[in-house]
Amino acid sequence: MNLECSSKTTKISVFLLGGALFMVMLAYMVFGDTNDQEGLRNLRMVSILFRHGDRTPTELYPKDPHSSYEWPGGLGALTQKGSLQMYNLGKNLKLRYYRLLPKNSLYSKQEMYVHSSAAERCLMSAQSLLAGFLPPLEHQNILPIPWQPIAINLTARLDDAILAQKKPCKRYDEILKKLYSSPPPDLEALNRENKELYEKLSKYTGQNISNVLHVELLYNILEVERDHGLELPDWTENIFPEKMLPLAERSYALFTETPLMKKVKGGAFITEVHNQMINKRKKILNQDRKVFLYSGHDVTMVNVMNSLNILDQTSRKPEYASALVFELHHSVYFRDDFEVKLVYYFNSEDKFPKEISIPHCDTPCSLTEFSKVLKNLIIDNFDELCENVKPCKT
Repeated sequence: MNLECSSKTTKISVFLLGGALFMVMLAYMVFGDTNDQEGLRNLRMVSILFRHGDRTPTELYPKDPHSSYEWPGGLGALTQKGSLQMYNLGKNLKLRYYRLLPKNSLYSKQEMYVHSSAAERCLMSAQSLLAGFLPPLEHQNILPIPWQPIAINLTARLDDAILAQKKPCKRYDEILKKLYSSPPPDLEALNRENKELYEKLSKYTGQNISNVLHVELLYNILEVERDHGLELPDWTENIFPEKMLPLAERSYALFTETPLMKKVKGGAFITEVHNQMINKRKKILNQDRKVFLYSGHDVTMVNVMNSLNILDQTSRKPEYASALVFELHHSVYFRDDFEVKLVYYFNSEDKFPKEISIPHCDTPCSLTEFSKVLKNLIIDNFDELCENVKPCKT
């Protein structure tokens, strides 16, 4: 009798254990690691644009109570926190894109290309990200630390139309200047509604605050000081961040307000990524690289995303260590063509990115159709588009 009861108990326990294991497996399939879906096995190439990590303020305002504060690394420097953010972003990117990395985990220019804005914080962010994205295997590493040198390409700021986006553009500058002097209706209304706020901010800061750009720059200073534990002055109460954030966000979007502005500020980067995709399809991509990494700024991200009309799906003011990824997939749906996907990492803690719906392109979105979507953003000659005057040869 006892043996019979024991046998029944064992059967019930095994049944319950089996049921529990089944539920765990079912939950994993439904909610589990979306970075290992079958579709990612068909991934052929990625281009990853990311914002640098946490930084010190790039400037201060005249009446700043923290003007004598000694910022580690100086103004505009990547912080230790920022370096860790980028390292974690690199690890999270590896979770999704490890199949595209070199099998031996050693850097190869044939398989990877890294480009950074010339700002030190962007260069250091790229270095930190790569430490998490492509650490060498222990048996392959001759250094006493789990790190390997990886080439990072730079372009002088005044020659950079892609990341720093400081390359001069006469037509663009004329349009932006006009937008500040003769704002579009919604911006004019914002300026009118916030006239009193502008006056208060001018008084409290000791500098002229008369448009959304001025508010954006001040917002960024206050945000950094708050995030680094500094006490903000009393006048910021009920003003920062709630009243200033919408104005700062509008300022970012203003840089790509018109079709030409989108083409200049977003199109330069998009043209490079698109050309890589086309060359991949033609099987003429230089050295058949699989991974392209770009270290830029918040304004770089906004300019590209607003040009693609996806700001409402991502962020109007990107966080540190956020990333936009252009994925190129082999697809059974298209003959002699690729599928294009966009995904967005909101920050360095984001292990599973959000898939972005590409405007005016059906799902799945073929590279051919994606090319049509980008038609008005592709740049053939930057200087001709901008009507830049070429220097006379001597």
